[in-house]
Amino acid sequence: MIGLGHRATAMIASMQSVDPGVSIRAVADPDTESARQRLAVVGPPHAGARIYPSADAMLEDPADYDGVVIGTRCHLHTTMAIKVASAGLPLFLEKPVAISLEELGALRDAFRGREDEVVVSFPLRHTPLFSKVLEVVRSGVLGTINQIQAVNNVPYGGVYFGQWYRNYDQTGGLWLQKATHDFDCINLLAGSPPLGVAAMESRRVYGGEKPHDLRCSACDETETCPESPQNLARRGDDGGMYQGSDDRTDHWCAFSQEIENHDAGSALIMYENGIHASYSQNFLSRRAAYRRGATVVGYEAILEFDLATAEIRIIHHRSDKVEHLRVDIEDDGHAGGDRILAERFLDLIKGDAKPSASLRDGLLSAAMCLAARESARTKTFQQV
Repeated sequence: MIGLGHRATAMIASMQSVDPGVSIRAVADPDTESARQRLAVVGPPHAGARIYPSADAMLEDPADYDGVVIGTRCHLHTTMAIKVASAGLPLFLEKPVAISLEELGALRDAFRGREDEVVVSFPLRHTPLFSKVLEVVRSGVLGTINQIQAVNNVPYGGVYFGQWYRNYDQTGGLWLQKATHDFDCINLLAGSPPLGVAAMESRRVYGGEKPHDLRCSACDETETCPESPQNLARRGDDGGMYQGSDDRTDHWCAFSQEIENHDAGSALIMYENGIHASYSQNFLSRRAAYRRGATVVGYEAILEFDLATAEIRIIHHRSDKVEHLRVDIEDDGHAGGDRILAERFLDLIKGDAKPSASLRDGLLSAAMCLAARESARTKTFQQV
């Protein structure tokens, strides 16, 4: 493990649910004390894991390991992946795989010809619901497809303004944080290479004039602020403001002056086969407003799906027939997607199969996100 945070810990749990024989041999994390505490939480099978202050030290003898999981913060994904490339070990890499064009190029070069040695953390494409959607789309029942309309109304958007995710230099922004999953799925639905992206974004609510290091506990406006701990408690819904945090009584100010994350973004994607897709993500949505899915428009029928409801609807154009499909969502991380990801990584380690979401997919999605980010910044159409 390189970086043992919440996400990496969850993936280890998923791997253990697939194969109880999985155990952590070593952890590289500069916060060695925190790593020890997390190992204790993960469980007894990992009690003997060695803890290193750096990835370089841990990888001095790569023969000790069967594979590596990278769960650092986003700005270190590329740097650590390149270190693993030199070690030649199977890699589980969190998204986004890179947060700049320079990183994207360096990562591509490091794994050129070995992209299938990497499983990229794209749980959305592995969910049973999306797998069924893809099966229907590829069956041809929709006829010629001309458009995809996708949306992600995020019900926990506060995490990107009240926790470390608000640090733009560490995340690269919300195209790379959220749209990377959705772009990956849209690519599969389109079945064609993306050519270009036009995007726009806005920040109408979060951000502001408050100091960037201000926390609620030091603010004199907590009685009136809608995002203060007491008002979140009164609402009974923190909107993600505490997600990933062990402290539910305090968080960073969501209205600070250095926040760069948008609270809404929209993109148009042009594909080589003539399909075009629209995509919107919004971080003000809460509670039952959650929606994550798409409408796929074909000549013979339209398919609609929504991860929030676990439902698929197929509306036929030549008759009154409307099909309703429901896929049971497993309570195992990302609507069942994490367990499938874990299976794929363990299969890669054992040499049983190539990954269904390889570095090739991660690079393409990141390139699209960077194009969307640049398009929104410059108000120009960007090639992928």
